[in-house]
Amino acid sequence: MSQICLSIDLERCTGCKSCEAACKQVNGLGPDEYHNKVMWLGDPSLPELDFLTVTCQQCERPACLRACPVVPKALSKDPDTGVVSVDESLCTGCGECVLACPYGAMGYDPVDNHAVKCDLCAPRRARGEMPACASVCPTRAITFGKREDLLNLAHEADKPVRDHDHFLQGPATLYLDRARGPESTPSKDPLAAKHPPTVQGSPLSGASTTSKWVQIPYRKVDDQQPDEVKPGGCNICFNGCTLKFGIKDGEVVQILGNDEDPVFQGRICAKSQMMLQLYRNPSRLTHPLKRCGPPGSETFERVSWDDALDDIAARLKAIRERDGSEALAIHMGTRTGVLNIMGFVPMFAQMWGTPNFLTTEPFCDASKVVAMELTLGSTCQPNIYTQEDIGSAELHVYFGDNQAETRPVNFGMVNDWRLRRGARMVVIDPRLTATGSKADRWLAIRPGTDMALALGLIHEIFYQGWHDSSFCEQWVQGWEVWRDFIQEQGYTIDWASDLTGLSAELMRQLARDIAHADGCMIFASRGINQHSNGTQANRTLMFLAAITGNWGRRGGGYFNVASEPDWGRVQVPDDHRSPIDRPALGNSPRQWLQGMLEDTPYAIRGLITGNNPAAHWPDQQRVQEAFRSLDLLVHMDLFFNETSALADYVLPAATGVEKGGISRLAEDRRIVWNDRIIDPPGEARSDHWFWIELGKRLGYQSVLQDRYKDPAVFWDEVLRQATPSLKGVTMKRLTSTPYRWVRIPVSDETAAEPDTLYLEGTTAFGCDPGKRFPTPSGQLEFWNATIEAKFRSLGLSSLPHFYTEAEAYSGQPRVVPGDCATEVSPFFHRPTLTDSVSLRDSIGDDEAKWDTQLVTGRPTASHFHSWTHYFWQAQEMWPDLYCQIHPDKAAPQGIRDGELLIVESPRGRLEARAWVTSGIHPDVVFIPIGWDTQQPFHPWGSVNTLTEGTLDPVSHQSNLKLHRCRVQAARKS
Repeated sequence: MSQICLSIDLERCTGCKSCEAACKQVNGLGPDEYHNKVMWLGDPSLPELDFLTVTCQQCERPACLRACPVVPKALSKDPDTGVVSVDESLCTGCGECVLACPYGAMGYDPVDNHAVKCDLCAPRRARGEMPACASVCPTRAITFGKREDLLNLAHEADKPVRDHDHFLQGPATLYLDRARGPESTPSKDPLAAKHPPTVQGSPLSGASTTSKWVQIPYRKVDDQQPDEVKPGGCNICFNGCTLKFGIKDGEVVQILGNDEDPVFQGRICAKSQMMLQLYRNPSRLTHPLKRCGPPGSETFERVSWDDALDDIAARLKAIRERDGSEALAIHMGTRTGVLNIMGFVPMFAQMWGTPNFLTTEPFCDASKVVAMELTLGSTCQPNIYTQEDIGSAELHVYFGDNQAETRPVNFGMVNDWRLRRGARMVVIDPRLTATGSKADRWLAIRPGTDMALALGLIHEIFYQGWHDSSFCEQWVQGWEVWRDFIQEQGYTIDWASDLTGLSAELMRQLARDIAHADGCMIFASRGINQHSNGTQANRTLMFLAAITGNWGRRGGGYFNVASEPDWGRVQVPDDHRSPIDRPALGNSPRQWLQGMLEDTPYAIRGLITGNNPAAHWPDQQRVQEAFRSLDLLVHMDLFFNETSALADYVLPAATGVEKGGISRLAEDRRIVWNDRIIDPPGEARSDHWFWIELGKRLGYQSVLQDRYKDPAVFWDEVLRQATPSLKGVTMKRLTSTPYRWVRIPVSDETAAEPDTLYLEGTTAFGCDPGKRFPTPSGQLEFWNATIEAKFRSLGLSSLPHFYTEAEAYSGQPRVVPGDCATEVSPFFHRPTLTDSVSLRDSIGDDEAKWDTQLVTGRPTASHFHSWTHYFWQAQEMWPDLYCQIHPDKAAPQGIRDGELLIVESPRGRLEARAWVTSGIHPDVVFIPIGWDTQQPFHPWGSVNTLTEGTLDPVSHQSNLKLHRCRVQAARKS
């Protein structure tokens, strides 16, 4: 017998559940049916997090087969491969095999009443393919092959193989532990003293999925193969994963990774695959709706597109006549698509005459964008996900970036490369995330103090003389000014230790490691961006990378999620452009609320939006009050949500391959293209169709032309032409490869794709010869008179004065509004109103009352904002809103794991399920975003009931990472 099996590397698994998603779609499994299941394991008393993929062990002496009472047996063992399979036609559903399996690996079909189990994807193997779980695994934790070969590979890598044959079954599946180190301890059973968090189990509501949600390919009878396969990309997150869409009878019936992609090699996360539950979802909006009752009454009637568009246009004209064209605000998120937010909507806004158009950037990465433009002169980040670049780093340091859950495939590559090289990883985060669980060291920092940590590291590096003096002198403008300032301010390791709560010894070790590593990749994300010090925190981390020579090199750099092209403005002809006489009301939609509620500095009376601001903007109570006051609220989306309930018109949107276009902007500068390959449901239409049709009613048809409804035409003729770095990304080039992406910048169709940017001896794209970086000086710019003047105009300095949130601990500096009148900011590309500020020490009012710090952020890898809350499988994986809380915080309140708790802030009250874990700072609770009260499965309130969102004075980024709150048990004593 040539035994085949799976090898599961516990050191690589991050619990993303991509294998679960793949297994269900290719094996036609419905709710509550499993061939494999990923368990999150932890000990509430210890900061530990492990992940265990439970699947059939293909045992030598299978208990399931011996227990089967049917004659002939419904279970059999292949004499050649050792694979155990079930014949569903013989199975009587007695359940004896399920009870007999000591590994809990047998599943059960509660609809057709028979056992189900993993047979290593027998139909796929018959076609020469590997099991689905191994083909998609983002982290390369699952491999497939002959058991003898996999054992040899484990021994060559010095990977311990766990002994889990406690039941004398002869399991074939291999579980690999961390590689043996010089001080390694014997491996322990992953189940010992650990259990899954209760919140991952059955929902509190007890509700289960009904059959209306389960459609092809789930619960299919046989192995239905697609008629054709088309390449494309996932448009959910910044990973920019490439996909293969399987089409049958005009419907998408399979979504797997594109195995022809030279970077991803077919690896994808669960979200990409669960888009199968998007296209024919029974909760999709399919027809335009007009509100009949008062806002929030949820009384709507179906109307035609023509009637809706005619009335919207008429009401817009009335707003313009009474309050001016700037009284219309437009907020479009990334669900809308890049072609819309960078093309159609800016063109419409120019012709209409409003400066108040924004994307989700102010809640996402506005502070990073401003910092990158100031320092680098570009938002095109240098590094890329190749083994020669990011994979060659000797040290990876994550500041507030949970990449394992937010971009699982990219993290899988990083972790794989570092394990192969023996590189190190440090994660700085208030909670032990999936990313932190894989690190060599997790530093549980206090929220809002990352900038203090970076300043302390910089001080230590200069004090010890560890900086790269040659790089500083040649390529870092203002480095001596920053150095002297940091020394004068006394931003030492000991000072930073007091603020961050981190050990001074560990901080000194981190400074030494960063300075001496042969390549250090510093990763940052929303944990840095979403603060009122976001711009300065980003600039300080950039300085840390620069002074250690980790910029413009392979294996070293500063990286903060999406890498955008330097967008050129899509211009409309002068004779079609309406005058815009007033500056924008800030660079954040939060600044529109005053215009909606108080008409100051001027009125906002209409809003067209394409995501869910009523749940996802901070200060939700005030947001909903403002929306109720509007004369017109138009909401275009995929599903009915809290914003829909307040809207005058709810319009059904198309998504992804229902409309075509480029995917989300990938981290490493890849532009991924999707064809329009299926029709949207009902009367749903693409966003760009909406803007063109609305434009017709306002006289814009000669600019927003009908032929631009074809996204390929609009990309080639309009959007690509406006941005120099995209000029070479023609449709011909995008569609010429089997993986459908091109890495920018490329100046023409025949230009070679660049790899790492800004290498020594190179010239930055579009710059004069010799300019290594795309700044006026050709250097990385941290201080000069021009930059200083910009900050001074707001009452600040460009030097890195440390400050944090108003709701931080007392005594820490914070920004407060100044005394001067509203003025125009120098940090944005269009006239934008802002306020001057000053720095003062926070006074910590009511610290005893509000004794806990609230952090918000993305949930686990199987969820993304609100999209996935309409996917039944994502609800199986993580159903309920949860609140991570430390045992030391939970115990005095009588809060038990999995039970309901109440979180209150000065702004509101929210219920959630307790996840008691030592993997979080003792003074912090974490509640994820994405839930709202309109969702079909397990509705919960939004965490933004509790947030207020104080703005970064430079970028207008909202603080979403540090708010004062208190917690208590919900049950009555």
